Amino acid sequence: MRRRLCAGDRQQSPGLLAGLQLCGCGMGLHPLEALLAPTVPRHFLSAALQSEHRPHNCVCKKTGRSSDILDDSACTSFGCVAVELTSAFTCRQDFHQWAIYEHYLPAPSASGGCDGDLQVACTVLVNVLMDFYRSSRSWNHLESSGWVPGGHTGSGDLLSRLQEMLLDLELEQGATTQGHFVFSVLRSRLQPLAGGAGVATSLQRQQELLACRRLLLRLPPSILVGGLQARQPINPLCEDFFHLVNSELRNFSSQGGALTHDITIHFFRGLLNACAHSHDPLLTANLTLTGCQTECPILLTSALAWWSSLEPVLQSRWRKRFQGPLPLELQRLQEAQQFASNFLARGSTSPAPNPAWVSAAALHFAVKKVKTEGARWLKLDCEREELLVPLFFFSLMDLLSSHLIPNDTIDPPKAVNTCAEVLECLQRRRVDWLVLFQLTETDAGLGHLLLRLAPDQHTKLLPLAFYSLLSHFKDDAIIGEEAFLRVAVDMYLKLVQLFMDGETRAVSAPASRRPELQGQSSPQPGNPVQLITEARLFLLQLIPQCRKNGSSNMAELLAGREDWDPEVSSALLSRQRAVPDTDLYQEPCLF
Repeated sequence: MRRRLCAGDRQQSPGLLAGLQLCGCGMGLHPLEALLAPTVPRHFLSAALQSEHRPHNCVCKKTGRSSDILDDSACTSFGCVAVELTSAFTCRQDFHQWAIYEHYLPAPSASGGCDGDLQVACTVLVNVLMDFYRSSRSWNHLESSGWVPGGHTGSGDLLSRLQEMLLDLELEQGATTQGHFVFSVLRSRLQPLAGGAGVATSLQRQQELLACRRLLLRLPPSILVGGLQARQPINPLCEDFFHLVNSELRNFSSQGGALTHDITIHFFRGLLNACAHSHDPLLTANLTLTGCQTECPILLTSALAWWSSLEPVLQSRWRKRFQGPLPLELQRLQEAQQFASNFLARGSTSPAPNPAWVSAAALHFAVKKVKTEGARWLKLDCEREELLVPLFFFSLMDLLSSHLIPNDTIDPPKAVNTCAEVLECLQRRRVDWLVLFQLTETDAGLGHLLLRLAPDQHTKLLPLAFYSLLSHFKDDAIIGEEAFLRVAVDMYLKLVQLFMDGETRAVSAPASRRPELQGQSSPQPGNPVQLITEARLFLLQLIPQCRKNGSSNMAELLAGREDWDPEVSSALLSRQRAVPDTDLYQEPCLF
């Protein structure tokens, strides 16, 4: 049975780890010498270097000079180095392969080897590359050159060897019911940094996540969509990647319902690769994407966000490889995208295809790409409630993104206007939209799905989005909605909590425009104190106007938070005491 490398194994193989860490990192040694020297005892190194099987010499094509590969004095002239760059790279590659496969891999663990276990060797390389990507040397090299992150010569060589070894490992292991070991390595590195409340721990975790992302993008896409299961040769293994997306990448590499382009494209490369190795490619693709709907929905919304660049690649590769139309689930994404295009075209009233939240995502991303909406939002009155609620959620996430991550791609005024248009339609049609501000992890159905489509920071800041739309609440809807006061109070208390915890410092809060409720001018953007003040005045004016049965259970809502705003708490509790108990018999008034 194959032995997996656990956390303790990293301490048991210090030689190999140290040797690989030194490779190409400017420690005063030749990269190849540093690769091998610290790994084994000196007598073993001497015997290895004198082995007749190692690639001793490299012949310079310009000078005809033969020299040992570890001899730094060879080919020192600038012109020779420039001409022989390819030859030197080939020699280094040959040496690395020889060192790993003939010495590191078969060597006993006591000598810093891997006992012949290819997975152990791959695990060590993964940890070395992760350490390098986290190091300042990686970023310093990036800033001092025009190369991509991780493009350092030493790390690039190790990455190439790791890619080769992973392919060999896939052939060696074949069909498996277990996830890929790379995700186990990543989890072992992330778990010690979980739960830390300090700024330093948070920054270390972000740095580790960045290294994870950089490494995954450089490894074969088959790691994301793993090999086909032995007992079920149709459904590929995606659970590990789904878990990484939901727990980490959703919070680190996403903006308002979509992952970054590179991660999205890499996943679909893996999906096509899994289909190519399946007996039924159509069923494999359909089952995988159907699983995404419930287990990792952000992958589908990400596909819609980058559909203009993703669809041509999918169409071309699927047609060339399988000589047929796209799988049904990919066709559903096409239909959702077509619906969004038709919606933005004047005069089109085509119904939204199922599932409605996918069509809502397609419409949301399509609207973001146009400069003006005009009167086309009036057509929302013809759409189903199942489309409007998730569309409002996506609009709220976009509104928060415009203030959390200011950039040229998201215009804050446009984000506010989009939210206002959808909210107006919801209020006109009396659709329950307050549910979006009461989402919890235990929700079933749409609520649970929506929480997996947005970063945790966005959902935490929903109180800010709620009161940013204060000027767009309709009076009749406010007073007539029994649950509104309860939600408004809960959002206000959570907004105060966010301010006390310092969570609002990273947000440029939009100004509200409701002078009839404020009694004062609109607050300036980026001033959370003014936003809280406006929300407080709104509540103090709303409480006397709201229906009395809407003030029930306020004591439970205020539990533990009465002192946060004594005036609001007093008004709510006084209002509740004034509500007559409908369960008691009341003697009629006869005079």
